[in-house]
This record gives sequence, C-alpha cells and structure tokens, in this order.
Amino acid sequence: GASLTAYCLLCEYFPTAQRAFAGNAIYFAWSVGLMSLPGLAYVVQDWRMLHLIISVPMLLSLAMYWTMPESLHWLITHDRAGEAEAILETARRVNGATLPPHSLTLIPSSAPSSPCCRIDGGGSGEKRERKKTFLDVLRTPNLRVHALLCCALWAINGMVYYGLSLGTHVLAGNKHLNFFWSAVVEVPAYVACIVLLKRFGRKKPSCAFYVIAGLPLILVPFLPKSTASGTDLSNLVTLLTMIGKFGVTASFSAIYLVASELYPTVVRNSGLGMSCLSARIGAVLAPYTINLRDIHPAFQNLLFAVVAAAGALMVMVLPETARRLLPETLSDCEGDLDPPSDDLDTSAKDVTSAQARLVCDAATRNGVPPGGVDGVTVKGKNGVAVASQREECSV
Repeated sequence: GASLTAYCLLCEYFPTAQRAFAGNAIYFAWSVGLMSLPGLAYVVQDWRMLHLIISVPMLLSLAMYWTMPESLHWLITHDRAGEAEAILETARRVNGATLPPHSLTLIPSSAPSSPCCRIDGGGSGEKRERKKTFLDVLRTPNLRVHALLCCALWAINGMVYYGLSLGTHVLAGNKHLNFFWSAVVEVPAYVACIVLLKRFGRKKPSCAFYVIAGLPLILVPFLPKSTASGTDLSNLVTLLTMIGKFGVTASFSAIYLVASELYPTVVRNSGLGMSCLSARIGAVLAPYTINLRDIHPAFQNLLFAVVAAAGALMVMVLPETARRLLPETLSDCEGDLDPPSDDLDTSAKDVTSAQARLVCDAATRNGVPPGGVDGVTVKGKNGVAVASQREECSV
C-alpha cells in the first residue's frame, strides 16, 4: 500500500520527460532489499524472526505523511490550488528558482469550476463533484477496457515474477546464491527500462520484455540434463531462468509506468490499486505453480511462457502513453488521446506553444472572454508548468 501510493505520487511529481527515469530508478532500492534477503535468511534460520526483522523497518514509511508533499495534480483537481501554490513556493525556495506571481490563480472566481482549470483556493461554498472511486473506472467505457487489460497484465507479471523468484530453490546450486543472482539481474532490467522506455516509447519495449521473459522458459523444458559427452546443462537452465527473470522484471516495471499514465488523476490511486490487487492474485497463485513440476517438470515453465506471450499481445492493444500529458479527469480518457509530442520533453519552467494552447482551451471552456490569460498554470495533464507570459486566445 505504501509503495503503491508513493509510486503514484512520484509519477505526478515528475514531468513527462523524466517519468521513465523516476518510475524505474526507485526500484534499485527494491533490488538492494532482495539482494540482502538471502544473506539475512542464511544468518536467521527461524522464519518468524526473519519475518519480524524485515517487517519492522516498514514503520519508517509512516514518516511519508509528514515528509512527502501532496500531489499538485490532486490538489488542483480538488480545487485546492492555494495548497499547491504553497508547495510550489517551498520547491522554489529550496531550488533557488523563480516563479511568476499568482502562478496558480487560474481563472476569475466568477467562472465555473472545471476539471482542467481550477479556481485558486476553491471556495468552501462551491459545489464539489462526487468523489471518484474504482467503480468509476469500470463505468467509463475506454478506461474500463484499459483497466481490465492492465489488471490482466499485472496478474501475469505477478504470477511469473514471484513464480520465478520463489522457485529458485529448485535450480541447481545453492538456494541462497540462486535467489541472490535472481535479484542481481533486476538491476540491468531497470536500467534497460530507463533507456528503452524513453527512447522507444512504452508499448514496443514492454512487448519485447514479455517476449524475453517467455522465450527462455520455452527452451528450458526441452533441454536434456546433460549432453551426450556428459556435460552437465544445469547451469544453462539457471542462466535461461535468470534471463526470464530479467524479462519479467522489466515488463513489470514498464507496466507499472503504463498504468500510472493511463489512469486519470481523479482515480489514479484507485486504478493502480485495482491493478495491484490483480498482481497479488497472480502472486498468490505463484507458489502453487511450482507444484506443477510434480505433474511434469515442464509444466510450470510452459505456463509462464504462454502467459508471457499473452502479455506481449495484450500490451500492444493499450494506447501509447509516452510523451503524452497525464490525464486528469475521466473524460480525458474517452475518445482519442492527445498525440505524442516532443514539446512535452521540457522542464516545468519552460512553456511551449502547445502547453500555452491548453490554457486558452481551458479558459474558453470556462467562459473566460476572448483576449489574454495572465499568470495561468498550464496544468493540463503532465504536471505544473507556469505560463508567465500573456497568451492571446482566439475563440
């Protein structure tokens, strides 16, 4: 729960150009934790004591409540731009940056509230929209399809990832070292995600990662235990399994980012929670897949290969989310998504012409008369970029 909420916040903190890096870099800490686990398990043989040792540090996550700022996306979509401006001011002071005055004063208080352009402060007398829940995800046609695909993909990743992680003891060699190496291969997987997701978008690398996860696992059941000359092939089986673990780790990290970019701000945490629930169902099934080896040694790997192939096909059905603005409302997810734009690969302080047009569109929808919009936040869908200049809007 804590890690999912932190990931959601992370994606909303960073602009489009840096989300691929930020969304994958945090998992290096996950890999370090996994690498330390077999050492702890070797020293602490009692599983109850081991569970206590690795659980107590989670209490530190309570500090997130006081140390992490609220999402600017969430604050603005809930008419709390005053709090968002205070966070921006803190960031400005820490980073030594400058912001134009009234950077979050979006439209006059007489104009109606809008999901895309909010009144500064959001007066208490205004009628607020009903709080959105995961049920709204299922009521929205396009988002419902995307959510169901994400849930299926997360379930596949959960099953294969934890199935391979928990099944390292059946590989040849020391079970502690096998688990350690299965954690080590995650580091290059996250590096590959950072590089490829930024360079080639989200869909094609994700599809390739699923293929990399499944293809080695298809080969494993058909390998003999040794060659005709007596060479033991158990190390080759371990190598192919680790390649599969590399692929599923990368696909899991990629689909995390894809899901966070598909769900709109008003239900992003709920949508990610639905997907995470599906992943946990896959993880619950993972230990039982090991029992398939009792029926036939090839069944578990073949199952993982088949579902990975299905994941490769399903991920290609999802829309490309790279270089797009984050959706804010449920209506943003209906119809055609905004086309990818290299204009979005800018820092938050740079305002492009495409971003400036978002201000004009929002002003038009909210009844602001033709002319100019001063000191408006180009919130759109990818973060807070401040338009300090006067942008002429034609209606």
